[in-house]
Amino acid sequence: MITNSTAIADRKSNLDNISHPEVAPSSSSHKRSRQFVRIAMPAFNEAESLPLLIPRIVQVMKESPWEYDILVIDDGSRDDTLMVIKELSQDYPVRAIPHGVNKGLGAAMITVVTESLKGLSDEDIVVTMDADNTHAPQLISTMVPMVREGRDVVIASRFQTGAQVVGLVWYRVWISQIASWVMRALFGVTGCRDYTCGYRAYRVAKLRETAQHYQSRLIREQGFACMAELLLNVASREAIVGEVPMVLRYDHKKGVSKMRLWSTIQRTLRMIMRHRLGWGR
Repeated sequence: MITNSTAIADRKSNLDNISHPEVAPSSSSHKRSRQFVRIAMPAFNEAESLPLLIPRIVQVMKESPWEYDILVIDDGSRDDTLMVIKELSQDYPVRAIPHGVNKGLGAAMITVVTESLKGLSDEDIVVTMDADNTHAPQLISTMVPMVREGRDVVIASRFQTGAQVVGLVWYRVWISQIASWVMRALFGVTGCRDYTCGYRAYRVAKLRETAQHYQSRLIREQGFACMAELLLNVASREAIVGEVPMVLRYDHKKGVSKMRLWSTIQRTLRMIMRHRLGWGR
């Protein structure tokens, strides 16, 4: 179980006083006039969703005080996802990194992490989210300030007061609730109730430190279990974690779900056993 160390306690007290590729090295010499936020997401067959999501992100960021860009990791999409991103890039600060072939969500998230860290300073922030238009970009305006106040990771949570899940079948909601309870019982990450949602804001310094420490062991799961795996690895580096309630709009999703339920359950159980037997080391 993850418990608070003296370092975490000290940093938490400060909050009360405030109203597998090689990881690119810190680029603190790169000067900007404002803090930079990079929004990064894996995508597989999201040609319908991205034209809806990207303008929503841009509208939120235009109203913010931060510089930003948007990075989409195309994991071998078989539709027109790459073409759509190219068209969107003519009007918005979005770029694609293609895998060429489908490698799975775990591999896509490795690329999300390693590519997101390039060119950013330790004080910058990386926001990860889904590309299927189910995550509300407006939450970025809440999550980023919480990182600026001192947290290392802020999660858009389905299990905080005020959260809601719309359009998801009942048994998926039920399984998610059980997974949250099991994760909290086994790992007890302070400040965390939602271990599997990929909508998060990371302090670059902590994400870079974690990636450099774990290297090829940063993410080993290829399915949706990779989201919990990444969070547990970040938390193991004495990260301060916070959450905000999210309204998950699954009714906005285009196309069928890419999650294979029983495979995800099996992979999650395997990941849990590996971490309980030594935190992936």
